[in-house]
Amino acid sequence: MPRAEAFAVASTPEHALPVTNRCVLTERRALQLGLALVVLAYVPIALVGLPLFGDGAYYFFKLAFDGVPVFPNLRLGSVLAQLPTLAATRLTDDVALLRHLFSFTYVALPLVSLLVCWSIVRERRRELILLPLLFLIANQINFSAVSELLFSLYLVWPFVLLAVLAPHRRLTLTYGAVLAPLLLLLHPLGFAVAGFLSLVALLNARSDRATERTWTRVWSGLAAAFAVSAVLRMIATLIGATGYERSLAEPDAAVRYLLPETLSQGLLLTWVAVSGVLAALSLASGWRRGSRVVESRLLWPAFLLLPLVGASVALDILSGEGIKLKAGLILPVALLLMGLAVGVAWRPSALADLPGIRRLGRLMVVAALTVALIGTAKSAAWWTATHGLMNATASAETTCLAFGPEEPYALQWPWMAIVDDWATPMNALVFRPPWAIPLLLPGDGCRRLEETGQAHLASWIQRPAAQLEARFGPLRSVGAP
Repeated sequence: MPRAEAFAVASTPEHALPVTNRCVLTERRALQLGLALVVLAYVPIALVGLPLFGDGAYYFFKLAFDGVPVFPNLRLGSVLAQLPTLAATRLTDDVALLRHLFSFTYVALPLVSLLVCWSIVRERRRELILLPLLFLIANQINFSAVSELLFSLYLVWPFVLLAVLAPHRRLTLTYGAVLAPLLLLLHPLGFAVAGFLSLVALLNARSDRATERTWTRVWSGLAAAFAVSAVLRMIATLIGATGYERSLAEPDAAVRYLLPETLSQGLLLTWVAVSGVLAALSLASGWRRGSRVVESRLLWPAFLLLPLVGASVALDILSGEGIKLKAGLILPVALLLMGLAVGVAWRPSALADLPGIRRLGRLMVVAALTVALIGTAKSAAWWTATHGLMNATASAETTCLAFGPEEPYALQWPWMAIVDDWATPMNALVFRPPWAIPLLLPGDGCRRLEETGQAHLASWIQRPAAQLEARFGPLRSVGAP
């Protein structure tokens, strides 16, 4: 500030200074607090090993026991997230250490995606960070950490923002050139994501941002690359779908795959979409007066409702409701939010004309609080359930423990629902006390173990019990009863 102004402030009696400036959360600190809350919300998720929920248990089992990655249904791109743990298996045999590395790697995927998005928008259009942050809120209804569909969306968010905010950077173009073929190797629904990115690239090629013919050609090439990726992925999905993937096309299975489990989760997805639309309207170029009305009267109240809906989702989780690997409806919600980001910022005059959101930092804190509420509930539920699983195996006075719809009884309590699924026998080995435990085997696994010495952890997973003991620790079925 000017010297005279600084002197006037310094000479003003303390009681004359505005009291409201002493405890007000500044915009910068609010932004930092919001990002920090999101990071802190994911740390317990990694520490308790929630990425080993469902399919994650099988991914980790294959890495820790067999030393090989998993690429289910020929989704080869899924190997990328497993490389750190795969490399670590060559250096250590400590299962607990490998489990933490596996968990932190998968937890890092959404966090890195968000932080990269923030690095892209912070000096250009920081208000756009609300849209990927809203996506993370919606994503809390999913329990899968190893989903190839979610991995695709984590990868795509930074490119969407780069495409609309930094279309002439080589990094943007290089990233797009790598992303187009990678989407072929991930989820069968990747054709929808690739098709959307083809439209984004086409908008850049035909807008007046492409002031030079070279940029027009480059973005046209990227549009063609994403279009080819979309077509090839669709053909592969229609023709080369596995039996599991085809089964999801049945009406009942499709409904179960697409929709969330509880009313509160459906409400959360809906409210995330509404909040995203209101945020986009608040940033609508050429509509300054109307956008201020939306921001002051609608956007802030809408965001304030997010933690309330999030708390309802959290209570469902703690009571064993809404435990679901993934809801496919997350894809159209993500594409909607990405489309809003593109629609708000892609025009050449948008960067200069767009109004700002005056309470952006506070909106971020409220959104981050929603992530923290649901993430903490998921972490608490998983920690409670895995420790209950440890107690169930440790207290069983047998060399083998049958696992089924009603066995062991301790897993039937509502708060155990999060760990009570087909992967439970593998999680019983990974989350275990240090003393000898019985194997937990489904169906007639105990009889087959006694006859053959083979542990059938699932219908397609069998391993010698002696090898399991050597890898995961002492087992009563191998050692002395």
